[in-house]
Amino acid sequence: MMNQEEIYQAEQELARFNELMSKEILNQEEYEFCKAWDAEEAKNLFHNSWNNTYLNLNVYSEVEKEEFDLKMEIGF
Repeated sequence: MMNQEEIYQAEQELARFNELMSKEILNQEEYEFCKAWDAEEAKNLFHNSWNNTYLNLNVYSEVEKEEFDLKMEIGF
């Protein structure tokens, strides 16, 4: 059975996991943390080898990227 300190630690780690999994781009350390916490969920993180980051496919939106690119092209 878990003591109060272990419960608190687990809650903190879960909160960090949830926060990280709501980000669009993760670094190597964040990826490793998420992978250790939930390897299945970490499969949705695409590795960008050119800059060693991970793109969260659950959060990333191609539509938002295209809208941003269009605004940049037309000068907004």
